[in-house]
Amino acid sequence: MFLCVCNAITEDQVTWAVRERGAESVAAVFEALEAKPDCGRCLGAMAEAVLAIRAGEPVGVALDPLATPWGCRGRCRPAWGGDAEIPKAS
Repeated sequence: MFLCVCNAITEDQVTWAVRERGAESVAAVFEALEAKPDCGRCLGAMAEAVLAIRAGEPVGVALDPLATPWGCRGRCRPAWGGDAEIPKAS
């Protein structure tokens, strides 16, 4: 599962950064993966993942049935359907 779409960071990569590189924070995970946060919408989900991994528990974002396949839980994409106005090419 992707936790950061902007940098294509997966749960497995976060797990590696925590277990193998000793990352204890989201900033340390980004540093270990030689990446930088872009939009920032992944930070909460990544923080939850770091805490879970450090505690030896499953990553809760992956267990959330309402979560999208990315850490931002869909907040980084526009609303689909409904009243959303999508301009048409002329």
